[in-house]
Order: sequence, then C-alpha cells, then structure tokens
Amino acid sequence: MASEVGIKVLNPTIDPDTEKSLMAIRPESLDGVTIGLLANGKRNSVELLQHVYEVLKENSNIKLGIEENKGNASRPCPDDILSNVIKSCDVIITASGD
Repeated sequence: MASEVGIKVLNPTIDPDTEKSLMAIRPESLDGVTIGLLANGKRNSVELLQHVYEVLKENSNIKLGIEENKGNASRPCPDDILSNVIKSCDVIITASGD
C-alpha cells in the first residue's frame, strides 16, 4: 500500500482585530511638542525619520527629544529603549526603511 506524499501549505497571515485596536491619541497641534524618532533598524529608516522631522520643524515649533534605533525590524522594541523614548517625548514617530 502506497502512502500519500504531499505538501501542506500554511497561510501565515491573520486578519486585524479592529475591535481591540485603538488609534493613537494625536495632539491638535505640534507647536511646543517634543518629538521622538524611533527607527526600526532597516536601511534608510534613520534618514527617513530625520527628513520627516525637518519637514515638520519647518511648519511647527517642535523640538527633538530623542533619536533611537531599535536595531532589528523583526523584533519588538527593547523595553529600555521604549521607556527612554516614552519618558523623553510627547509624540513618537516610527519608520521602516528600505
């Protein structure tokens, strides 16, 4: 008796859980806000964030609180980096490069 040989294909995607997801609270204005930049570690993510900051700075009275790079796009942000950014900034901007 021959056994069946085959390939089982798995779908690694999931639908978002919109009931438990919340939008971040956004300030009405960026004037006087301290901005944090959190890069994800991909190539060009730091440069992208710096450019976004410069554009925002042209149009708002913001200051740069901290720039961090979590160093690995596939892993969550380390707690120490996240805590430091949260303590130092009113608004955090993240980016993915490539």
